[in-house]
Amino acid sequence: MPLYRDYAHDIAESGRHLMELINDLLDLSKAEAERLVLHEGVVDVPRTAAVCARLLTERAGRAQVRIAVAVPESLPPLHADERKLRQMLLNLLSNAVKFTPAGGTVLLTGRLPEAGGLELSVQDTGIGMSDQELAKALEPWGQIDSALSRRHVGTGLGLPLTKRLIELHGGSLAIVSNPGQGTTTTLSFPPDRVLRV
Repeated sequence: MPLYRDYAHDIAESGRHLMELINDLLDLSKAEAERLVLHEGVVDVPRTAAVCARLLTERAGRAQVRIAVAVPESLPPLHADERKLRQMLLNLLSNAVKFTPAGGTVLLTGRLPEAGGLELSVQDTGIGMSDQELAKALEPWGQIDSALSRRHVGTGLGLPLTKRLIELHGGSLAIVSNPGQGTTTTLSFPPDRVLRV
């Protein structure tokens, strides 16, 4: 029975990966054609962050990477597309887990910067990227060639799609990375997206 359970798990993972690929491809195509529509509402940021981290706990566990969340419960809600926010966070967290060696950590944080708006950051203790690798990673289908990335299936669509989705919200994606020192990716939402309660 354990063997069949493993087979079923592999089949489910393959199906989930194929669905993610199709959805990312469709969303990126729509975004490039300026036809991607946001379905905006009130988004509970701490809850959404916690759900995204929880969804990747099993994958991170298999990679022996720890996911930690430090998003204050006091953060105000956002006027945003909740599904797209989940998609952005899952893309960033997946990449962080993928490029972090066993024993490493991925940290999801949230804050209100002094200049206004709201920031969500994913910081990892992974392999990092050079400027050339970062430029490649931001291109559709661009993938970083490393021993870690070859162990995981990827499409090279996650970062370009995330960049487009945050820009549709009027925000920006910032990436700070150094080889051997990890990567920090930050989603910045503009002040008019933050709802004061």
